[in-house]
Amino acid sequence: MANPRALHIVLNGVTEDSRVLKCAWSLGNAGWDVIVCGAAPKLASDTFEIGYAKVIRVPLKPVFSYTVLAKLLRLARRVQRRIVEKFFGKAKPAVPNLKRAVELITPIALEFKPDVIHAHDYTALPIAGLILETLINNGHHAKLVYDAHEYVPGVSHLTKPLANIYTEQEITYVAKSAAVLSVSEGMSDLLIPHLKISKRPELVANDPLVIGQQPAKRNLRHDCGLDASVPILIYSGAVAPQRGIQTALEALKDLPGVHLVVVANPANQTVKDLQAKYANLSERFHVQSYVPNSELVSYLSGATVGLIPILHKQNHEISLITKFGEYMQARLPILVSDVRTMAAEVRRLGNGEVFIAEDVADFIRAVNLILMNPARYSAVYTDAILRERSWELQAENLLRIYNEIANVKPVARALKPFTISDPQAHQ
Repeated sequence: MANPRALHIVLNGVTEDSRVLKCAWSLGNAGWDVIVCGAAPKLASDTFEIGYAKVIRVPLKPVFSYTVLAKLLRLARRVQRRIVEKFFGKAKPAVPNLKRAVELITPIALEFKPDVIHAHDYTALPIAGLILETLINNGHHAKLVYDAHEYVPGVSHLTKPLANIYTEQEITYVAKSAAVLSVSEGMSDLLIPHLKISKRPELVANDPLVIGQQPAKRNLRHDCGLDASVPILIYSGAVAPQRGIQTALEALKDLPGVHLVVVANPANQTVKDLQAKYANLSERFHVQSYVPNSELVSYLSGATVGLIPILHKQNHEISLITKFGEYMQARLPILVSDVRTMAAEVRRLGNGEVFIAEDVADFIRAVNLILMNPARYSAVYTDAILRERSWELQAENLLRIYNEIANVKPVARALKPFTISDPQAHQ
């Protein structure tokens, strides 16, 4: 009997999206044949594997090789969006990249004939929905899964007209979906009225791997030239003004001997801006490039405190973001701003301290509390607690949902490591 098949669609480069990679890896190990269609970082398509799953990246979005040209085009798009919002507020914008993506992914879907199409985030849902309709028109029936990574009204970079059109698309295709996934209970509370659904979304939190973790090839303290006695505050992940790194840097001035490490893309413009603005702290402000996701927990464990200094934004209030679980698996005390869901979790577990977002003095107070006795906070990480924040637990629910909607019982395969087959895929 043939293995059941799943087609995942996402509008990013896949390698930086741990949720997409973990979904594909877990389903592949569980006996599903999986293809992930993502966006190629260059004009040419490429392929690689994550465990048993195949990743095909096609040019879903325009790609520009010249940095200056790319910046000018991004600026032009921002100006265009503002003009449209101001003068044509009632006009309906087109869904970005829809036609291009449907044209490139549909032939893959027609050949693969998936049992399930998994749309990752609101950007992929209209694409997945149209491809599903094409499959049905060609005599092949599949189930649609909508994986709501974010709550659209809380996405700050969307103009109101574009948020409205994405919401319309969500409502249209959620009505045709066999399952809706949410990353947190707080998000589920908002999705029910937003998507006009009566059934609560299935919870599949974006927690870190445990079984798939591997020892890091790099050592955090070696990379920064620091010995074991130096206190390190660490932030891992995307960097933008709303992430609050500037609060930590302002506080660093009054935290003598403490170092801040940001694990991020060194080419990120916000990272460069912060390095320029805080050049006087360069001896204690370190930027380290990303490590493979399977090695991240091991790498983070070399720090003293895990930081989540994010600002008050609607999507920040409702989520337990990925790095929260990664810091836990690394057994780090967590310092989080007073965003609702994560602050409540830190207070419940006692695994860190909460400070007032953007309040430098309160940040300093909380850091000093943790540094007085970091082991006290780490001691709460029992095996049972860490099991609650593991991808393996979430993957059990994901597999149950898949098997139920497709009415299949696949045979699990021998476990493959959580590694990407082609290292060039990271470039």
